[in-house]
Amino acid sequence: MKEISAATKALFEAAENGDFSMLIHRIENTGADLTERDPEGNMVLAWAVNSGNLESVRYLVERCGLDPAEENNRGETPWDMAVQGNQKEILDYFAQSQGYAYEESFHNPIRRGFFPDPSVVRVGEDFYMVNSSFAFFPCIPISHSKDLINWNIIGYAITKPEYARLEELYGGRGYWAPDISYCDGRFFITATLRGNDEMEKRRLQMVTSSNRPEGPYDEPVFLDIDGIDPSIFHDEDGRKYMLINKGARILELSRDCTTVLSHPAMLWYGDWKIKPEGPHLLKRGEYYYLFLAEGGTGRGHRITVARAKQLKGPYEPCPYNPILRQWDESALTQCCGHGKPFQLPDGRWYLVYLGLRMVNGAYGILGRETFLAPLHWTEDGWPVAGKRRKPEAQMKRPLPSAVPESEPLCLGGYPMWKGRHWMTPRPLQEGKIRLEEDECLLTGSDEDLNAISCRSILVERQTAFCFEASCGLRIPEMKEGQSLGLVCYYDENSYIKFGVFRQGKGYKLMLAEFVGDSYQTCRQFDFDGGQEVSAEDELYLKVEAENLKRRFSWSRGREFQEAACLTDTSYLSSEGLSKGKRFTGAAVGIYVHGSICGRFTDWQYKNNS
Repeated sequence: MKEISAATKALFEAAENGDFSMLIHRIENTGADLTERDPEGNMVLAWAVNSGNLESVRYLVERCGLDPAEENNRGETPWDMAVQGNQKEILDYFAQSQGYAYEESFHNPIRRGFFPDPSVVRVGEDFYMVNSSFAFFPCIPISHSKDLINWNIIGYAITKPEYARLEELYGGRGYWAPDISYCDGRFFITATLRGNDEMEKRRLQMVTSSNRPEGPYDEPVFLDIDGIDPSIFHDEDGRKYMLINKGARILELSRDCTTVLSHPAMLWYGDWKIKPEGPHLLKRGEYYYLFLAEGGTGRGHRITVARAKQLKGPYEPCPYNPILRQWDESALTQCCGHGKPFQLPDGRWYLVYLGLRMVNGAYGILGRETFLAPLHWTEDGWPVAGKRRKPEAQMKRPLPSAVPESEPLCLGGYPMWKGRHWMTPRPLQEGKIRLEEDECLLTGSDEDLNAISCRSILVERQTAFCFEASCGLRIPEMKEGQSLGLVCYYDENSYIKFGVFRQGKGYKLMLAEFVGDSYQTCRQFDFDGGQEVSAEDELYLKVEAENLKRRFSWSRGREFQEAACLTDTSYLSSEGLSKGKRFTGAAVGIYVHGSICGRFTDWQYKNNS
């Protein structure tokens, strides 16, 4: 972050001191920049809120146009700070100026952690969402909500390993940009199966359907159509179409969406014309509206719209394009795009889209997450997202809060050990994981975690920058070179192992960082005080994360002792390492390396931010 100017520092001091006269002077008579942020990502409004000076706050909101819902680097808004400081006058003013009470608000994102490329469909009072899963299994999580804020995974589009086709795929390949739709009592899910570059068919379009949103879904059909980001449009006359990039191309499908009836034809190549993809089509009134993601997945990602009175066009671009993008390059949330619109039962419209929250302004360690924005229709019939065509951190809940129903005990063939949503890089082999009372038994093989053939990694999504995770394990009889323990995982190219291994006649702790093509560090630790550890002994391992820093500790009982601290784990993000296609997010879980069975107990995961 660039150094704050002297004029802005003086402005912050005036706001912090509650000096309203000096605040006005600094804004109106000096070179203060109201877009500048302090090292925590706060604008001047946050400093005014902390001072408790309502006059300053009112001036900054009403005369300077600053937003009480503008987030800092921790995702906190001035409105949050007013709550934390119990600033009653300011809270009353924010409620009046925003038009709703703090308790009626929610914070984006609505799906935290690795939930990219969202697509939502509403059926009655229920909302169903799918997200990309790439090379992880089960494939394509299906989430359910009644209020658009609280979500539960209720199933997966592909739950049988023999249907997944993931065995040889690198991390970052697999299932891209799924879409869910509903017609005539049936749910349809489509996605791109992205193969490795050396494969003859690098891009196929998967289609499956079910009469139940949670599944089971039919055996998937793979259509030989080159492109990515498919969606299915059900027209009013009952005909079915697939939209696919580049730009927005359209082709007709059979009524069950399993057979291609026409060649792809271009509808619109986008407004910005840089990597136009993610097409979605809807019919509203006399127009067909075509939504596109443009600009690639990095900064500058955006959503654009065009419309036509005939399905095949020609399409007229929206004069307000882009209808959503991140304009502030210093904001926490970046790379916003890939949106799909949907309508609420009362007629209002909303849009789900992806965004990337950055640590230190550079590393999206959580992966691309799912965000929500209201979609407003202009008088001349165009959709525009949010207040100012940009992401909003805090806004009014679209619907009354509704707690999701309890989740099943087993999803996608994987037991819900400790109530968590587990996933594996590529499908596990049969019998490799099982539950016995409160223990999770994971059987390994000789392949290390950097091998595509490794099938002994069980992880869940990291959903906050700061978290802690721990588990117990019973040490099995091991040979040298074998190990088991905790893993912080991105893909086969970057991960951290913290576990127990055999050396000579005894056991030691080890911490190993794999980055790129090799282990960058591999540290070994004796158990403190010369403690002897034997097979069948039980240990506890823990990792505590604070942004890019991770502390690793162990215990024979419950008093943890720190073994090591890593200060830069940026390689657990797509931005922190250039190798292959990196579109997922950080995860944490357990692993086994070697032909041994690990018995894990008492898994705990807790977000601290």
